[in-house]
Amino acid sequence: MAPAESGKEKAGKENTSMEKDRAALPRTVGYLHQKGGTGKSTLAIATALALTQSGRRVLLLDADYQGTSSEWGNRYGHQCGIETRSQVQPILDREVGRFAGSFDDILIDGPPSLSEMTESILKACSRVIIPVRPALPDVWALPWLAAIIRKLASQGHALQPLVVFNQYSGEPLAPLREEVEKWHLPLHDETLPLDPAFAQVFFGKLPPGPLAEKLLGLLENGQK
Repeated sequence: MAPAESGKEKAGKENTSMEKDRAALPRTVGYLHQKGGTGKSTLAIATALALTQSGRRVLLLDADYQGTSSEWGNRYGHQCGIETRSQVQPILDREVGRFAGSFDDILIDGPPSLSEMTESILKACSRVIIPVRPALPDVWALPWLAAIIRKLASQGHALQPLVVFNQYSGEPLAPLREEVEKWHLPLHDETLPLDPAFAQVFFGKLPPGPLAEKLLGLLENGQK
């Protein structure tokens, strides 16, 4: 008779299975922060445009009850080649599998709150972008999100959070970096500028080349 598996062996197999399942799915990226105004919707839409321009098949999921991405999709999604859907129920981690083979990337615009939806988005995503403005109130709000990330990581979820300073216009970042580092969250090594080109994405305009490159760089592993 084969020896019974230990708890660690079972957990290891479950984690490996989770990683294999995720690898078969479209790349799924969430934009999360519990505060409003940090740029989640803007970055999600702008990144969707940049990905589509590079030939990727993109699904933009709006998990924010304010509906910014959904409304943008109603107006410009079709002409920009981006499918947009509203999903305000916390079942995203169970739903993304339905889109395997149909899309290369799924971008999720998260709500300005912490809830069951936050956990569902984190479980669904292979990368989570956490935009913060260069101001202490945005950074002070991070500990609660960091706690959820730690909890899910302890349960075996392969999370890849990344904090990025957004709407940057020359503010001193050293004290803000120190605050972010307290919560052991990876920090992107570049900032996103306060750029009027971001406003143009709400009219279906593509972000200019250098800005698009910065947005796509967030999906890779640029961090400090």
